[in-house]
Amino acid sequence: MDNTSTEFLKKIRAVELLSRKMVQDSLLSLYRSSFRGSGMQFKEFRNYVYGDDVRHISWNVSARTIEPVLKTFEEERDRTTYLIVDVSASLRRGPWAERSAETLALVAGTFALSAFQMQDKLGLLLFADGVEKYIPPAKGRTHLLRIIRDILGFEGRSQKTDPDHAIRQVLNLAKRRSVVIFLSDMEVLPDSQLLQRLSSKHDFIALSIHNPAAFEFPEMGFLEMESAELGRPITVDSSSPEFRRFLSSFADNRLQQLEAHFSALGADYAALQCGDDIHLALRKFLASRRRK
Repeated sequence: MDNTSTEFLKKIRAVELLSRKMVQDSLLSLYRSSFRGSGMQFKEFRNYVYGDDVRHISWNVSARTIEPVLKTFEEERDRTTYLIVDVSASLRRGPWAERSAETLALVAGTFALSAFQMQDKLGLLLFADGVEKYIPPAKGRTHLLRIIRDILGFEGRSQKTDPDHAIRQVLNLAKRRSVVIFLSDMEVLPDSQLLQRLSSKHDFIALSIHNPAAFEFPEMGFLEMESAELGRPITVDSSSPEFRRFLSSFADNRLQQLEAHFSALGADYAALQCGDDIHLALRKFLASRRRK
């Protein structure tokens, strides 16, 4: 095995270990209580007690017992979780891409491990301007490690981004209510109508990965740069106060726009920043979601 392969295996193991530590440290209970099961199933009959919902009285059984009898239900815990993960060029190329991609992999690995610990089936869709790879839902540690490996190391064929194909595929695949987690830097937003369909049918959350370093240029005068996804060279004056103010304002406005966009759709959303305590950020997000 060459050095490159060895280093990559170390990265996979590191993401698994970090994810496992985060899940074991109180995150699993929040995950468990933040997502509903796929439906309700019959549990048992019992005698009606004052205050019970009369809509659940079984009149056929009550007629035989000459006493009101209630049907009780419990939530089905057999769930499927789909991870929809951005692998476009903005997260794979450029001076800040590696940090962003590894943060994304850690977040995805944490949710993957949570699903694994809950014995949920776990599926993965990697997208750029189309679905680059699909791994059908399954269980098991080997399956989990395969998903972490592909999130970390998959090299997409396209430089551009179009998440709509991945969302449509999940809508076609997931016949029962599932947990759907969308992870991206949100350079391109999914179609609003598709997101509304997804969030109405499934337990949907969106998480964006942001790297503040991408908006903090050193003062080095004129620089020629190239867009990761468009491949167009541009020249900027990194020492210009106006340019630096524009970058700072753009980053802040972008986060506000994303918050407003997902809020208007009724979808749960959080922005996660490279360098932050991801464990703490996920705990706050899941705790807030559980309260709602």
